[in-house]
Amino acid sequence: MITTTLLGSNLPVMQSQLLMQEAGIVHFCTLRGGNESPYSHINMCDYTGDDPEHVASSRQMFADCLGISADRMWFPRQVHGTKVLSVDSSLPSGLEADAVITTERHLLIGVSTADCVPVLLFDRRNSVIAAVHAGWRGTIGHIVERTLEKMMLDYDSSPEDILATIGPSISPEAFEVGDEVAGQFDNDGYSDCISHIYPKPHIDLWKVNTHQLLTAGIKAQNIDCSPICTCQNSEILFSARRLGIKSGRMTSGIMLK
Repeated sequence: MITTTLLGSNLPVMQSQLLMQEAGIVHFCTLRGGNESPYSHINMCDYTGDDPEHVASSRQMFADCLGISADRMWFPRQVHGTKVLSVDSSLPSGLEADAVITTERHLLIGVSTADCVPVLLFDRRNSVIAAVHAGWRGTIGHIVERTLEKMMLDYDSSPEDILATIGPSISPEAFEVGDEVAGQFDNDGYSDCISHIYPKPHIDLWKVNTHQLLTAGIKAQNIDCSPICTCQNSEILFSARRLGIKSGRMTSGIMLK
């Protein structure tokens, strides 16, 4: 279950009740913050046209709440690909990737979304965390499975030790696509994730990514998939379909304490 809580004492965020039970991490998904501007009160994404000072102040606000410096935040520049990058504080933030893994403590990693699917992963045994940006291209490219494969290969992670949460993103009711996109999901074996009850096909990205987590061996009880729709709740969440590309992004972040 995804619930709205306070990070620290004063920052409203969304959190997974599954991950909230884990004392070794802190995680969150930011909210818009109630401002009418397309970048709203809080936006930590620095490549969608926002004022750099606003991005910096948003990051500093969360850094202060987490008790870290702003340079202890590591966000990739996302390109709707399938590159998975292992990072630590020696690497400059902003390298191109759509999934990030780390074992470094007190280093926040995160992805930016505004309809695409954010997935946070936590290996409880080996203290490995990952943040994944799964738009439809990343989803059809199996980026969640690629991230898990890298965790298993490079960090000796085992599926039974991993918790996963799927965060706020576009719902199957709102995600209308063309026949060419639907065809790619159909060809990849996800016909049961395509709805044809609308004038155009609709895709259930939540179901596809959950299926990929299960295929990789993650236990069903260790998957939290109860997000709310960004497109249908754009007054509190960023939605590129509602607000346009030149708008803010939610940050789904996770950090080892």
